Amino acid sequence: MVMVHVAATATPPSVGQATGIGYLVAGLGGLAAPLFVVLAGWGAAGKHRPWASRFRRAALLLCAQVVVNLSAPHLYHPFTPGVLSLFALLALVPWTHPNQHVQRWTRAAALVAPLVIVLAPALQGASSWDDRVAVNDLEGFASHLLLTGLYPLVPWCGLAWLGVMLRVHGADLRKPSIAVVAGGLVYCAVQLVRSFQADVPWAAPTSPGGQALLTFFPANGPFLIAAGTGVLLLWAFGAWIARAPSLPALGRLSLTVYVAHTPMLWALHRFVDAPSVAFSTTLVLVCTLMWWPLAAFWPERWQRWSLESALSKA
Repeated sequence: MVMVHVAATATPPSVGQATGIGYLVAGLGGLAAPLFVVLAGWGAAGKHRPWASRFRRAALLLCAQVVVNLSAPHLYHPFTPGVLSLFALLALVPWTHPNQHVQRWTRAAALVAPLVIVLAPALQGASSWDDRVAVNDLEGFASHLLLTGLYPLVPWCGLAWLGVMLRVHGADLRKPSIAVVAGGLVYCAVQLVRSFQADVPWAAPTSPGGQALLTFFPANGPFLIAAGTGVLLLWAFGAWIARAPSLPALGRLSLTVYVAHTPMLWALHRFVDAPSVAFSTTLVLVCTLMWWPLAAFWPERWQRWSLESALSKA
């Protein structure tokens, strides 16, 4: 997450989005938000929370989103819905519920909603950053929350549904997930070949001309397949990845890191202009890896000052 944000803010003029290194950074960083949303579904499937707790958590996440927006005015309007407002909405979804009918219908709706978007992509609005961050009235805010924003509930709820399924049926999904991952990799490879044949971008954050095959804003069908495939791969290797020293400690502070790294992006935007490849590479490595030792040596008594601690008490 930090890597792709820093790389996008301090990109050398000689490195384009469609270059090999551009695809590598975007591919790895592009899995951050899907992974977070899947983990949000994973966590929500753990236990049923009282509605008062759900609303407190949602309010805290919405306030954190405003802090992020104000910390990066070059990217967002003050009330632009983002990934934290998506988490706020997901906190209100009854993934687990004492009434089995409510639970069943909720999960079914979360699965069907992305399929509707695949069939009618125009519902997600224009593939333009400016259009997706602009909030001029309450109607526009609601539209961005649900359909036309950066991380609208539809279709991103489909990835949260994947997290719920992994939590509830994880052991039973190991063998079927191998076939799903294989199919997803083949699909992505076919799309890559198509992009070369048609001389169009394979993947891009936005594609105002509609040429890129995979787009992040909006999250189109091919992107959702690629994101789901990537998350399942990470899930398969999760136990091995978690052996990295202090990586779980960093994971437990990921929300705090997300909010804390945003002012850094504004500073880079303000003071770094047309960096060289060497300087940009160093900057990306330092700004990305610095959070790992910080999390490793974060004093236990300071844990209560993290956003994760506040959410756990909500």
